Amino acid sequence: MTKTSKIVLAVLAVLLVAIGGGYVGAGFRGESASATSGSAQGSLLEDIKKRGELRVGVAIAPPMTVQQPDGTLGGPNLIPLEELAKQLGVKLVPVAAEWKNIVAGLQANRYDFAANLDYTVERSLAIGFTDPVYQYQGVFVVKADSPFKTVEDLLANGGQIATAQGSSPEKALQGHTSNIMPVDSYSNAISAVQAGRTIAEFTDLPTAESQAQADPSLKILVPEPELYSASAAYGVPATIDPRSLQIVNIAIERAQKSGQLTQAYEKVGYVEIDNLGDLRKK
Repeated sequence: MTKTSKIVLAVLAVLLVAIGGGYVGAGFRGESASATSGSAQGSLLEDIKKRGELRVGVAIAPPMTVQQPDGTLGGPNLIPLEELAKQLGVKLVPVAAEWKNIVAGLQANRYDFAANLDYTVERSLAIGFTDPVYQYQGVFVVKADSPFKTVEDLLANGGQIATAQGSSPEKALQGHTSNIMPVDSYSNAISAVQAGRTIAEFTDLPTAESQAQADPSLKILVPEPELYSASAAYGVPATIDPRSLQIVNIAIERAQKSGQLTQAYEKVGYVEIDNLGDLRKK
């Protein structure tokens, strides 16, 4: 571990301790800890500590968010929150959600964070966001024997394209075609392609890779130039306090720079778009 990493981890630990004691911020205003304890009680991370649970809304988008063999929800995207939960001494509790209602669930306080959520202006009018956990590009998934070799050919065909209802890729695709079949999950979207009900699926790159790796009869068609790219972060309540947001962002930065996320991506077979190899439609 580098000296810088040790310093950042130490800062994170100090901030977490300060939350419990209500000390952060008091010194800057010349107030005592007791004078600030009332406002400190309302912070997001203090509420999580009192509850003993860090709740995260999870909509399925393999391999970043998945339903694991034991039925629980997980995936690489949850790693920063898993580490944060350990630091807080609480249990991480994934809560099932769908893309069409994941923001509404956060607003209704069903969970504290919404996982794997793209920045959009529409969403940011309703909720807040952390720093990005990763970036990705939107791509199409087609059958390997599909006649379409370019996105222009695909869109000109006029056939239906499946995508997850309420997802950012769905919103992006609406700017290029009206031939869209929205479904409740990416699993059902790719099933529509496999069954021949649609000519393609439009999704995020990690999900496309997971689907093509699981089924060799599927290939990834990459838009050139790109139709959509995004930063995937955690959705947070619009009223989140600055101190809690800072600590969550530190947890994200540590998971990125410590190599935890890179190692997790490698385990699930996620590669950058320039390294798709045989997964790419030729």
